[in-house]
Amino acid sequence: MLENALRDIQSARLRAGAESRARRLNRLVRSIDELLFALEDLNLQGVDRVPASLRERAGSILVSTQKAAPEAPEMRVRWRVVAMMDELFRAQEVLFQLLDPSRAVDEDELDTA
Repeated sequence: MLENALRDIQSARLRAGAESRARRLNRLVRSIDELLFALEDLNLQGVDRVPASLRERAGSILVSTQKAAPEAPEMRVRWRVVAMMDELFRAQEVLFQLLDPSRAVDEDELDTA
């Protein structure tokens, strides 16, 4: 009986850990979406360079993504708007793969430019 209780507790801890990780990854995906919207606005305005505040946000997001997926290709902050968007799309694809390991991945999409 004690053995069953310990097994149930361990199982609950594992589920809670997986759910917590999924929430963190989903927050990162949403943060990337918000940043991509801001960068798309800049792109539509003809702005070529990523402002410092957005580079800082991108850097923080990329560091968190790299911590979540250390085996992923290195992700770097880019100075050009379109290049930064491409990098964020690659980071988002890494996160989607972590959230759903059965997801089909185009390895070319993950290669750094």
